[in-house]
Amino acid sequence: MNDVPATLRECRSCGEYVVWVKTASGKNMPVDADSFTDGDDLVFDPELGHVSHFATCPHADKHRRAR
Repeated sequence: MNDVPATLRECRSCGEYVVWVKTASGKNMPVDADSFTDGDDLVFDPELGHVSHFATCPHADKHRRAR
């Protein structure tokens, strides 16, 4: 894993490292740290290969909010 900004945290459910970034709408979202490289802005950009942790976490349903 590259040098990742101070937004690096462990997922409370699975223990994998995530980087917290902003979405285009300004909301916070966890991104898999392995898909984030040094120098990336803290904005979700799938064109840079960012992968939402909600897509890979085996316990993502525990953290989804009801609509």
